Amino acid sequence: MAESDFDERYGPWALIAGASTGLGAAFANEVASRGVNVVLLARRTELLEETARSIRERYGVSVRPVTVDLAAPDLWDRVAAATDDLEVGMLIYNAMYDPLGRFIDVPLEEHLLAIAVNCTAPTILTHHLGRKMAARGRGNIVLVSSMAALQGLKIFVSYGAGKAYELILAEGLWDELRDRGVDVLGYVVGATNTPHDQEVTARGGAPTPQEIKDLQEGLSDSVAAPRSPEEVAAALFPLLDQGPRQYSHPDDEAAAKRDATRARREVVREMGEMSSFVWG
Repeated sequence: MAESDFDERYGPWALIAGASTGLGAAFANEVASRGVNVVLLARRTELLEETARSIRERYGVSVRPVTVDLAAPDLWDRVAAATDDLEVGMLIYNAMYDPLGRFIDVPLEEHLLAIAVNCTAPTILTHHLGRKMAARGRGNIVLVSSMAALQGLKIFVSYGAGKAYELILAEGLWDELRDRGVDVLGYVVGATNTPHDQEVTARGGAPTPQEIKDLQEGLSDSVAAPRSPEEVAAALFPLLDQGPRQYSHPDDEAAAKRDATRARREVVREMGEMSSFVWG
């Protein structure tokens, strides 16, 4: 897709969920650099306002920050109240919640929160905004998934399961909505050096990104080393109309294809070894 067509196909507004920092902010900057206005959803007001101010100053587009808890039961009512006067032609759902620890040792409330953020919220936003896009005959939906979605993952069991839901949701919607002018993509992201990942590393007493890279290189069929949010965001935009599934790095796609031919227990155990080494 030519960048000159971007606003016409996916504008004039894009909504990015989980947009205050890191990868979400990088997605918002990429959208704004193409002249499309952005709605930023996140729960931390100060960071959200800072990102909004930076985008306005850098690109001259309109930015509407909306402070909202994506796990809130009245999520759509709050988003609709803030956006009903806008024509939203693009949705990037980047938000996530990842309980850290072995499944039965983590409080049930944490797993239910992960389901709310990783499954329920993207379903709500995709349903409401997708209906409007289909009625207009144009639009784009990106559900940001993870390499964790491709197999069971020790330490992050409910997170991986939620990201698998997002990925399959995107693939099904790609087939349902493509003849109605709406491009849908499940974007599988590998290791990314975001502020959130740095926070998880600190919580878990985990090794550095270089140590993770060294571990990956010691495993068979290793995945890509951690990349910056800006690199991952930039890699998305040439792929928007190339659904149903794309990867943020060719090495991750190659690893996924190799793993699809291997015994599941081998793949799950190998990823579990890495999770156990990194996060205990």
